Amino acid sequence: MDKTLFKNMTPKDRADNLQAMAHSTEETTYFKALTQEELDLKRETLTDNEIKLSRLEIEKKNFVAAIKKKVDPIIKEKSSLITAIETRHEEIEGVLYHVDDQDEGLMYSFDANGEFISSRRLKPDERLGSMFNINQQQKIQ
Repeated sequence: MDKTLFKNMTPKDRADNLQAMAHSTEETTYFKALTQEELDLKRETLTDNEIKLSRLEIEKKNFVAAIKKKVDPIIKEKSSLITAIETRHEEIEGVLYHVDDQDEGLMYSFDANGEFISSRRLKPDERLGSMFNINQQQKIQ
């Protein structure tokens, strides 16, 4: 059969002849060879799309960075709140005042408002020696 049989017909005649001569029809997808002009047009469209896509990616990156700037402090605060709820304590930045109690052998810590924060045993270098210990250390030296 001549492959160019239907080329020189009007679109209506072509459709009528194809319908009359066809054994069957089927709605499907298929590949059609492209002309050089069609290829050039597709390449141009591809280039345009790549440029648009690149610009959108930059815009997306900037948008995500802006959102991240807003989200990060909330996430940090959320983490701090969860920790505070779990431990029943919160982390504070400030000055602590350590007051020793030599009789009890303890070091007490207070914040700037005078509120008790914690206590611990005195370290060896924080203990004041008794007169007996001081006299013995002087004799050894």
